[in-house]
Formats: sequence, C-alpha cells, structure tokens
Amino acid sequence: MEYKVVMPQLTDTMEEGKIVRWLKKEGEIVKKDEPLVEIESDKAVMEVPSMKEGVLVKILAEEGEELPVGAPIAVIETEVEKAQTIPKKVEEKPARKEEKKEEIKIPQKKPEKKEALPEGTASPSAKKTAAQLGVNIKKLQEEGKLPVPAHEKDIKSYFYSRFFTKSALQLLQRYGLSPEEVYQSVKKDRIDKKAVEKYIKEKNIPEISAPSDIQRILIKNLSKSTQIPVYHITHPFDVKYLLEKKDYTLTTYLIKVFGDVMYNYPGVRTIYKEGSFYTYPTSNISVAIAVDNELFNPTIKNVEDKTLKEIYEKLQELKEKAKNRNLSVEDIQGATFSISNLGMYGIKQFDAVIPPFHSGIAGIGAAVDGIITVTFTFDHRVINGAQAAMFVMDIEKRLNDSNYLKSLR
Repeated sequence: MEYKVVMPQLTDTMEEGKIVRWLKKEGEIVKKDEPLVEIESDKAVMEVPSMKEGVLVKILAEEGEELPVGAPIAVIETEVEKAQTIPKKVEEKPARKEEKKEEIKIPQKKPEKKEALPEGTASPSAKKTAAQLGVNIKKLQEEGKLPVPAHEKDIKSYFYSRFFTKSALQLLQRYGLSPEEVYQSVKKDRIDKKAVEKYIKEKNIPEISAPSDIQRILIKNLSKSTQIPVYHITHPFDVKYLLEKKDYTLTTYLIKVFGDVMYNYPGVRTIYKEGSFYTYPTSNISVAIAVDNELFNPTIKNVEDKTLKEIYEKLQELKEKAKNRNLSVEDIQGATFSISNLGMYGIKQFDAVIPPFHSGIAGIGAAVDGIITVTFTFDHRVINGAQAAMFVMDIEKRLNDSNYLKSLR
C-alpha cells in the first residue's frame, strides 16, 4: 500500500517548510520512526522520522524545495515485495541540485565490518542482526518461522521469544511488548506468564484496546450530549404499591406510567434538531441496557397504547437482542425520552447523561422504605422548568392514584 509522506507542521506557526536533506534514497528500506528527511521550519532544522515502515519508492520534493504544510513530499510502499517489482527510475540529478549538495555537510560513513551474513530474503539490518544472534534466516524461512522478507524486528522477536513460555508470549502480544525488551529486564532462561505479569505491574504498563463499534458510537454521542443545555429536577416517588406487585418489574411499571403521562405533554415528545422542533405523536421511551462494557438504548414505542405485559415482553426482547448485538435500526430510533435504572444495583440517586435528540432522561434510584429518588435531566431548548415540573408532578399523581394503578394490565 502506498503511503504519502506530506510536509509536516513542525511548529504551531509553521505554514511551509524546506527540504534540507533526504536521509534515505529511493529504493531504500525505511523503518518506522527512522529519520527520513531534514526539514527547515520557520524556527529550526529538524530531522523528521518516517511514520511508516516500507520502501521509499518516490521522492516528490527535491532538496532545497519549499512546500506548504500538507503537500506530498514522498511515497513509501509499505508492502516491500510490491515495492521490489516497481522499476527503479535512474535519472541524473540536475546540476543546480548537485551544487547545493556540496554545501551540505554529509557525515562520512564509517566502513561497515564485513560479516558472513546468512542467506535468505531479509533487509541488510536483519541479516546483520541474524549473524550476531546466530539465526539462520534461510532455514527458518523455509520452515515458516520467519516472514519473507525478514526485518530486524522479526529476527529479534524470533530469537528472544525462545526464552518465553507460550502463555507468556500471548501476554506479551496482548500488551504489545517486545520479547527483547522484557528479556533484557527479566534476564531468565525461561520466562513464564507470572514473570511477565510482574514486569507489567512493575512498569505500570497499560493494556491498550480500541473501542468497539458500539462504544465508539456511545463516545461520539456523549460528546454531542455535552453540547445540550440541561437542567435537573430531583423528586422522591412513593412506589410501595408497585413493589408489592410481583407480575412485572418496577422498570416495566415506570415505563408505562411515564409513557401515559408524557402522552399529555407534547414537550416531552419533542426533540430539537438542526434549528427545528420535531414533536412525535406517541410516547416512545428508550431504556438504557448495559451488556458487559457496552451500553445500548433501544426504544419501546407507543407506550400509551401498550399493556404492562406487552411492555415487559418488549423489554425482554430488546434485552435479548442487545445481548446478541442484533438490535435493528427500528429498535433504536424514535425515542424522545429515556429511562436509566441503576436502582437495581443499589444506587440510591444519580443523574444520567441525556442522549442526543431526546427531551429528557430519568435516572431511577433504588427503593428505600418504598421511596425511589428520580433525577430528571431535561433539554432546556425543548421543555422549560415549569412544564417539566408539571410533568414530574403528574407522574407523582399517577403513582398515588390507586384506581389508575389497578387499571393497568
């Protein structure tokens, strides 16, 4: 794969840079973080390392040339085998450039010691390292124990891996540690998993992992949520009657009561998006469902028309779908209000982050002596404090209305 090297911004005020000297020639292998070119910024001349490992197949900017930040200056082919099939372009440097080169002090390279390098397809540095460590590149490549071509890191990785048990090597891979690095610290002929765990703990090395698709979406949405102007209302509700009921969960009852009440409050059925209000005709409530480290927020729609049984069954269906990561687009869209219940974990009170494109969210706390504390978070652009207060007090009226509660099926 071709990777374009661009003029980097080396300082916060740099707008263009000058190519002072290329430290690699076309056709040469360059390692990641290895100095590639010297660039003059607006403040200093600096060595710029390569961001990729591969073959420098094309230099696009000559020495002495000035280019704006972001302009392509070279191409690196990250697939070495592919780079070897590209015909090398042999061309004479312009006389003018040759004159400039004479002004640049190029350090004299010391003649390298000639060593008997093993046969095999590998970079020069890999062959040199293999000779020093006694690694037979050709034999190991034939056995499939080394990649073709082999690089210096492959040689070191193979050599030092021999000191580790299988589980220890798996742990090294998990933490992105090189066998050489750990070996040089532990210095044992046989290094097991416990020794690597001890090394990781002593060096305080974190395990780095990428967020899942779901987590990435959640992170993106949480960032959007911080842009929403919100306020909170916290209120205790008496739910002794509901707690005596064993047919359905407390969450099921609360979804039903909240849905019935919000049907009479268009503001709670409204979201604000791109300069317009969108008021939905039905009570659609999303419910926070945690599965391991991931959080889902599927929607139960038309709550005002659903029975407790239908809400309960729908909630179980959505939980199962969330568990199997097969929620559909239809399952996760359309809500204008959300419920998050941490009371089931014993949390007495909390405020929840309002999801984007919701009018509000209710954070449900644990019941203490038949009383739950609910903290509402409202989008102030959509519903003002007075409307929200009436909405909350109507929920209380419903929860205290025994005839209404008895009518629920």
